[in-house]
Amino acid sequence: MATWELSTLWKKSAIEKQFWYKDGQVAIRTEGYRWGTFTIESDEMPDIDLAGNDEFELDGDWELVSLDDGCWAEWEWPSDMDDEEQERLEEIWDENYFEGLEEEGWSQDDTEYYFQGPLKLVNLDTGEEFTGEEDEKEDKEAISENTEKVSVAWPFPTTDKP
Repeated sequence: MATWELSTLWKKSAIEKQFWYKDGQVAIRTEGYRWGTFTIESDEMPDIDLAGNDEFELDGDWELVSLDDGCWAEWEWPSDMDDEEQERLEEIWDENYFEGLEEEGWSQDDTEYYFQGPLKLVNLDTGEEFTGEEDEKEDKEAISENTEKVSVAWPFPTTDKP
């Protein structure tokens, strides 16, 4: 059994979604982080698009190691909640975070994590590293090889003469 570590290569590529519940209502707090790291134990290399063209959800098999340097956050409130109540709850969050909302009767029961690429996967037992940057570099090289180069002289020629 090998331990695999997955981390982000670019800033602002780790996302956490917290689901808060109260009286049949759901509020979602989405936070973005500059960096993130998770691990998983597996006999085989995890099948992940390391180039990261799509969001990769880190399901329950992945273990959170760290989310570093939170850089943005936003709330999605129930559609029937008025603006004043939303502002009041956001102020409570700003003052006391989790405890403040829990005192208001909200419970945070679910959390989802997502990475956006490119990503780096490391076999912690062997030290072998895999990244999505190689795939991205190969794609860019293939595009440039198949693109006709056009040169334009400056100043541009004009047909209008004064």
